[in-house]
Amino acid sequence: LEDVTEEILAYVKESRYTDATDLWEKSKQEINDIMQQHEAPTDNQLTKKQQNQVQILTDKLDELAQMISKRLVENLRRKNEALKQASKRERSDPAAHLIPSVSPCCLNDDSVALRLLVRLGKSQEAATAYSARRSLLLMESLHERPLTGTGNVDLVIYAAQLSQSFFSCLAGAIEGFLDLFLSAAPAEKIPTDESLDQSSINSQGASMRNLPAGALASIVLWCDGELSKFAAAFGGTRVLGNLALSPPPRDAAQKKGPRVLGQPNEANGGKDRQNAVEVAAQCVGQAFQYASENLDAVGLPLSPRLAESLRKKLKGCEAEVSKLLDEQWRPIALEWEVAMNDEDAPLDER
Repeated sequence: LEDVTEEILAYVKESRYTDATDLWEKSKQEINDIMQQHEAPTDNQLTKKQQNQVQILTDKLDELAQMISKRLVENLRRKNEALKQASKRERSDPAAHLIPSVSPCCLNDDSVALRLLVRLGKSQEAATAYSARRSLLLMESLHERPLTGTGNVDLVIYAAQLSQSFFSCLAGAIEGFLDLFLSAAPAEKIPTDESLDQSSINSQGASMRNLPAGALASIVLWCDGELSKFAAAFGGTRVLGNLALSPPPRDAAQKKGPRVLGQPNEANGGKDRQNAVEVAAQCVGQAFQYASENLDAVGLPLSPRLAESLRKKLKGCEAEVSKLLDEQWRPIALEWEVAMNDEDAPLDER
């Protein structure tokens, strides 16, 4: 152990972080074995000088672990920022929509660095870097081109496309997060019951003890933030923003411009608005369906949270939409069915 710090530092200078981490782990294990023998009632007792040497070596190893983790975090941050800027340039390029491409955000090229952070005991840094890359991937899913083309978009099909893409990516990100922390090092392998579902965030397997509470809390908060982004996109210009769901004001002058489904007019304004409400109910039903199918499987049911976020985007017609939803979604949207007084009711129902 005398020259171990110099060897680790040499690996770090050569950017051989895996070798440096392997040697760091081996050294920490040897120090733990020495201290266990010292504390045991045996003749292998350390002198005061040897204890000081072990303490100095432990402090140096901690400093090296901090150095390695800082370099890994900085490399991941720079790569994620470069991917973010590249995605922005691609989305702003009109010609990019004509050429099908696979985003580099889909590549799992950060797995080695993330696992090294976990092995170094930097669970919070690993969770932050992991969620940053997966946020880019989820953002790509929200910018997918409609399958029905860029002209007259079928909103129900587009809602199903966005929901399936987003929530399948989110479920995959949660499973990847669990794999990152539950895959213990060989020296710390914990026997588990094969009958338990280890790809679930509610798994009660013995290996869940390897999951840091702080990292788990941060990833749950991250999921909540990503769900808000989905609700903003789904309720914005992607889907619900194309539907005129608000009750038409009295004596409002007909505005000129492209016709939007549900736009009120003198002849059949009420009928068009009813059609818009029906389309909105189908779109919301698609979002609930794919959120339930993908997220319930990993033990993180976000459908109630999704209902709360989408309610704000329905422009006051959530009670009407709730009545048109399938029976299986009624408990989730139960708060939508509120009694409306004359002031809250649409003008055509007064």
